[in-house]
Amino acid sequence: MSRTLKKKKHWSGKVVECAVSWGNLGDFGTVVEVLGGAELGQFPYLGQMKLDVLVCHVGKLPYYGDVLLEVNGTPVSGLTNRDTLAVIRHFREPIRLKTVKPARIAAPCPSASSSPKMLAATSKHSDNNVQ
Repeated sequence: MSRTLKKKKHWSGKVVECAVSWGNLGDFGTVVEVLGGAELGQFPYLGQMKLDVLVCHVGKLPYYGDVLLEVNGTPVSGLTNRDTLAVIRHFREPIRLKTVKPARIAAPCPSASSSPKMLAATSKHSDNNVQ
């Protein structure tokens, strides 16, 4: 018997690259919120963005929650939030961002204690104890 194996797609195929600028509104951090970081045990990811200010020159704008992988070719995964912002400040506009959507976390498997058979068994035992 042979099984047909379903080939899983690798996350690197979903990486999105874009070049963004934000005009004369100061720092990138005032336009796009960068959250997470190594100090929290997370990859840096994008928070709230002022979409009316951001201009996308190449690619498409990232979304809220996208994981930030690179800034102008410099990897930022594993950096603290402060270091990530320092890397972004180092470059002039426009900057190239590589992002990827975070993986969906599967719902945890129900434990044996919450299965219908176990609930019925425990309720029978609790009914016997009430008498």
